[in-house]
Amino acid sequence: MTYKYIATISILLVFIVGGSLVNGFDEGIAKDSDRAVEQLDRTDVHDHHDEDVHSENGHENKTQIDAGYEEETEHVAYPGEQEDEGDDHGHDEETDIIEMSRAQQEESGLVIATARPGDIQNSLSFFGEVRLNEDQVLHLVPLVSGIVRSVSASLGENVREGQELARIESPELAELKADYLEKFRNLDLTRFTFERKEYLWQENIASEADRLEARAAFQNAETLLLAAKRRLMALGLSEKQVLFIPEAGDENFGSYTITAPISGTVIARHITRGEKIDGEELFVIADLSNVWVDLQVPAKDIRQVKEGLGVEVISGEGRRENGKLSLVGPVINQESRTALGRVILENPEKYWKPGQFVTGEILKRTMSTAVVVPSNAVQNIDGENIIFVPEGDGFRPVSITLGRSTRDKTEIISGLEAGDRYVAEGAFSLKAIEVTSGVGSHAGHGH
Repeated sequence: MTYKYIATISILLVFIVGGSLVNGFDEGIAKDSDRAVEQLDRTDVHDHHDEDVHSENGHENKTQIDAGYEEETEHVAYPGEQEDEGDDHGHDEETDIIEMSRAQQEESGLVIATARPGDIQNSLSFFGEVRLNEDQVLHLVPLVSGIVRSVSASLGENVREGQELARIESPELAELKADYLEKFRNLDLTRFTFERKEYLWQENIASEADRLEARAAFQNAETLLLAAKRRLMALGLSEKQVLFIPEAGDENFGSYTITAPISGTVIARHITRGEKIDGEELFVIADLSNVWVDLQVPAKDIRQVKEGLGVEVISGEGRRENGKLSLVGPVINQESRTALGRVILENPEKYWKPGQFVTGEILKRTMSTAVVVPSNAVQNIDGENIIFVPEGDGFRPVSITLGRSTRDKTEIISGLEAGDRYVAEGAFSLKAIEVTSGVGSHAGHGH
């Protein structure tokens, strides 16, 4: 009984105490919850304010980062690269600036120069043809008929003066040599007769008439021998060869050698072994160490062309050689309405060949002008002449107006002033970027 009572009392106490604790716990939780809600409200307001501030600052920082990225990563629109929207190509759509790093500039061979005044040398261009120098050409023709026994010179061969070209067997030459030999022997006979008559006349044995008759016969023999000698030398025999005739053997009596009268090149050969010749041309030898260049000068330009002017002769392959105008023809061709302008051109390497067509540029005079740039600094884009000028970290195409131009220099009338900087070398690389980026039509207009 006592234990049951104690147990009952204990259970009642537990319920009473537990209920109090639960009520206190609930009140604490409620209070804590109220404080938490209040704290959350204040935190939410503060966070909203911070979020707005951070949002603005974050946007500013992002812009700065993006700008720094664009600045550090320059982009060049290379040929063949597709252009996207925006400014990611390194090409400003409003100013047409072509950006290029220092390394890319060096790789492309860009050279920046300052525009300066200069001179343009006017020139007149004429068509022409290389010809043989007729003062140094020899047509070799035999003066006696005969049969060709041997030929020792070929077409295109360089020969020296006195070199054997061919050997001819000629009955006609044999007759002339025989006539010379007869005159030679007759001279000896008449000389002996005259000397004998002269001695007998001094001894009063022979008469004066006999002495005079013998002297006349001797003098006549001298004349006939001299004439025979001249005929042989006219055929090309030297005086030494003629004097050797009395000692020559029968086998060489009718043969003679054709030799080169000048040093040069055999440019034509019309002779073969065994051929019978009778006055026709056998060889043509020309000295090609210099040639003529005959230019066709139109009648309208004849007043501007004077002897002594410098001429640059240009071959079809682009080779150039300088010379001077040595002759301006005194008449104008009625059909072509052109006059002859001749240049004597040195040709030590035999490059210039007769019959070759050339162009001759006559350098007339030098004229001063405002701005002169290298011709390859000027580029043409869509029919517009432009030049590239440095601007910031890139290059801008500028439209220009051209004046006179030569192979190396071009006059700028407008668009570039003296003192302006421009791309003197490597402009073609910039043109390639400009054209393939699809903005060539904007060049120089500031679009």
